[in-house]
Amino acid sequence: MFLNKATDDSNLDLKDGRTLEYYLELTKDYNHDFSFVIKDVDGFKVIDDGEFDFGTKAKMADFFISQVQEESLVYVCPRTGYAPFSLCYLAKKYNKKLYLIVPASKEASEHQLTAIEYGGIPIFLKIPAMPTANIWAKEFANKIGARYLPFGLKHEMVVAGGVRVFYDNFKDKDIPHMWTVFSTGVLSRTLQIALPNTKFSAVAVARNVQEGELGRAKFYSYDKPFLKDARVDTPFDCIKTYDAKGWEIMKKYGNEGDWFWNVARNMPKPTIKAKDVDSQREWGDRRDILKYS
Repeated sequence: MFLNKATDDSNLDLKDGRTLEYYLELTKDYNHDFSFVIKDVDGFKVIDDGEFDFGTKAKMADFFISQVQEESLVYVCPRTGYAPFSLCYLAKKYNKKLYLIVPASKEASEHQLTAIEYGGIPIFLKIPAMPTANIWAKEFANKIGARYLPFGLKHEMVVAGGVRVFYDNFKDKDIPHMWTVFSTGVLSRTLQIALPNTKFSAVAVARNVQEGELGRAKFYSYDKPFLKDARVDTPFDCIKTYDAKGWEIMKKYGNEGDWFWNVARNMPKPTIKAKDVDSQREWGDRRDILKYS
C-alpha cells in the first residue's frame, strides 16, 4: 500500500500566488488544436486519451516544448512509462533531438526499446538509483547545451500548458467528480486548477504521496506494486499497470456519473529486439556520453 503523507489540501502548483488566471495569462498567446474523446462506459464518463497516438503527457507538455530554444532535450527513461514515448512525438513535432538517459541493464525493456525506435537517442549508464540518473541527466544537458526535462515533467510550463488545454476543452462541461491515477500527481493537480468546481479522487499506484502533491483530491492507494498488473480488464485500451488500477478502484468506490481520465493506450510494441541493443554497462562506463559530448 502507498501512503498519503500530505497533511493538508495544498497544491504545490498553486504556490507563490499562482492561480488559474495566472496560468491562463501565461498561455494567452498559445494556440493548440488538441481535443478529447469522451465515452460513456458502464455508467461512467471516460476521457480516453488512448484514442490518440501520444497520450495526455504530450498534450500537457506541448506548450513547454514549443517554447524551448535549445536544439536538444534530455530526459530519464525508466523501464516503464509513457513520458519518453510522448516526448518522441513532441521532439519530432518541434524538430528537436531527444537524448534519453537509460539505466543500463542486461536487456532494455519494451517501453525503452519503443522510445528508441521512435527517435530517442539512448545514453546507457549504470546507476545506483533513479535520483542519480536525473542528476546525471541534468549534468549531461548542461554539458551539451540541451534542455533538461525533469522526471515526470514536473515543470511550471507543463502545468501551464495542461491548464490551458484542459480549460479550453472542459470549462463548459459539468464534471462533478473526476478520478485519475496518481504517480507524480502532475495531471491531477493541473486538472484541479483548470476545473475549480470539480471534486477529485486520486489512486496512488507507484509511490507515496508527499506534501503539496495531492491537492484537494481524495486519496486512494492500490495494493499491488507498480509493475504488477491490475486485477481487471478495461473496456478501453489502457496500460494495465497504470490506469487500469484506477478504473478498478473507481468501479469499487465511485458513483454513477463520475468521470475517469485514461492517460494513454498501450504503447506500440517495438520491432527492434533487446538482443540487438547493447544496453549493458559497467560502473564508470561513459562511452555514450563521450560519443555525444
